[in-house]
Amino acid sequence: MAKKTKLQKARTKRLRPCKEVSVMAWAQDSESRVLLVRQTAGQKLWTLPGGKVRPRESLEGALLREVLEETGLRVQADAWIDIMDRPDRGAIMVLYAVTVLDVSPVLAKRLSKEISQVRYSLKLPKDASPSATYFWKRMKTDVSVG
Repeated sequence: MAKKTKLQKARTKRLRPCKEVSVMAWAQDSESRVLLVRQTAGQKLWTLPGGKVRPRESLEGALLREVLEETGLRVQADAWIDIMDRPDRGAIMVLYAVTVLDVSPVLAKRLSKEISQVRYSLKLPKDASPSATYFWKRMKTDVSVG
């Protein structure tokens, strides 16, 4: 590979986002239960499936990859429906409505090392992440969605 010039390095530096971007999935089953995952790290909180967008990865590509890794389910991204700005963390989270393509009673045979449980729920658990709580409240109070 050719070495980058100073100008190319400067352009690359300028183009780096100042915020980390993550995607999350809002998936509901036929009984209006929402798909949740329980994290293995930290406080082991319940959250919506999703994760960080890698360099040069599209938002939808990251969403499909993260949901598959965390739940074993293939999904279709329908549309982005909300954004959460986390200035305290230097992060932006984009929520997508998704349709689950693999409809199966068994959610995941092998979970990601980051996830200990996967389930559908009508209620948000008390030990939910701030982002899951934020999106849950907004989705459940917005009559135009879901």
